Amino acid sequence: MSKIRARYAPSPTGFFHIGGARTALFNYLFAKHFNGTFIVRIEDTDTARNVEGGIESQLANLKWMGIFPDESILNPGNFGPYKQTDKLKRYQELANELVKRGLAYYCFCNEEELEKNRQIALANHLPPKYNRKCLHLTHEEIETNLKKNIPYVIRLKMKDNVNIEWDDLIRGHMSVPTSALTDCVILKSNGIPMYNFAVVVDDYDMQITHVLRGEEHISNTPYQIAIKEALGFDKQPISYGHLSIITDETGKKLSKRNKELKQFIEDYRNLGVLPSALVNFLALLGWSPKSNQEIMSLDELVNQFDLANVSKAPACFDFKKLLWISSQHIKNMNEHDYLNFVRNYLTINLNDFVDRKFHDLILLTFKNQINYASEINQLIKETFSGSFDQLDENTKNYLTSETSLKILTSLENELILVGELNLDNVAVIVNKIKTQTNVKGKDLFMPLRLISSYQQHGPEINKILVLFGKDKILKNIRSIKGEKIWS
Repeated sequence: MSKIRARYAPSPTGFFHIGGARTALFNYLFAKHFNGTFIVRIEDTDTARNVEGGIESQLANLKWMGIFPDESILNPGNFGPYKQTDKLKRYQELANELVKRGLAYYCFCNEEELEKNRQIALANHLPPKYNRKCLHLTHEEIETNLKKNIPYVIRLKMKDNVNIEWDDLIRGHMSVPTSALTDCVILKSNGIPMYNFAVVVDDYDMQITHVLRGEEHISNTPYQIAIKEALGFDKQPISYGHLSIITDETGKKLSKRNKELKQFIEDYRNLGVLPSALVNFLALLGWSPKSNQEIMSLDELVNQFDLANVSKAPACFDFKKLLWISSQHIKNMNEHDYLNFVRNYLTINLNDFVDRKFHDLILLTFKNQINYASEINQLIKETFSGSFDQLDENTKNYLTSETSLKILTSLENELILVGELNLDNVAVIVNKIKTQTNVKGKDLFMPLRLISSYQQHGPEINKILVLFGKDKILKNIRSIKGEKIWS
């Protein structure tokens, strides 16, 4: 196998989307698995739809994901330009060369005429193909139209009655008869190339060997193969593979109209999903590792990636699965990296909840609970906002039961004897209570948790006791017992 050169070629008509991110990732994983080259090319010829910041969004979020192209507009190699608007002359020269060779032709039909013919074809239950009116213009008619400055496009002359075939890397053998195709426009009247033409020229100029892209591009592939052949580029083979669509949990294709599901990479950055977690999740959208391993680093993904395990069936964007993967990556972080990461997403003032010396402890307390970094704000607020009055009657009765009060009295006695709580002396106190009351497990920990936070669930009980502190817990115990608050 020759050295693989794969590319991701976004259009800056929008920001970095889940679908584009998966396409970029799969091309990167495939190239790097074989020690190949990964290229990012900007297809910016649709100038009317390009959005400000679109290019920057693509490149910045790729970098955030840990995907660094070997060649791009930021680090060009020897196969540029890496932006289509920088090579318009190249497209124009090649399109006009095809006209000279009789493989393409000028089309002077206006939009009104084209739409009229389209409607006639549809009314007769025929494919809405161009009727090739301008293919049959004489040399004199063409020259007259050019002298009159009548606007024109250049169309590819499609071969008649042949099949365009390719072996898709994911879907197997594909074949499309040219009778189902039209003479596609390759150069617009303003000199801007059409997508299919520019892509073919770019892939050839950049010596691309493999193209992995979404299945919506299947209809473009026969046109691109035909254009390659007309240009004489077919001697440089390209392998195509078309990835499945991504659906939401209802089975509908992921659409930007679905406002409930976050679909841009920036959304997940803002939530505080680790880039390694999002990459891990995206890799599993349509690909299954042979090892059945689910939690993987980027290096592990590169090592295991195999097109043989890429499915052509739709891939479901399971948000709950993403959250689970994200939580696992957070759990796997060391404490130093975790603290540095999660601090960037704090919107609350930790001083409102604990002394400064407990800031690290309160953040670490929720390390095994959060799915994404910004979630810690709500978890802390919920944990420290409980009250006895908010408990339901069953829980109140449980907390004031004979067994619970026995545990709380033992806790009260131990707290009176100790100074400030810390993780070491709390562990000793809990063990003493266990011995004194002969209660263990949930029956021991639940009253301790409830008297501290008034919550039935939460982080490790020892940390909760330290964070709420001696004074607060004693106050709660004596309030429950109906006694005067200790001071």
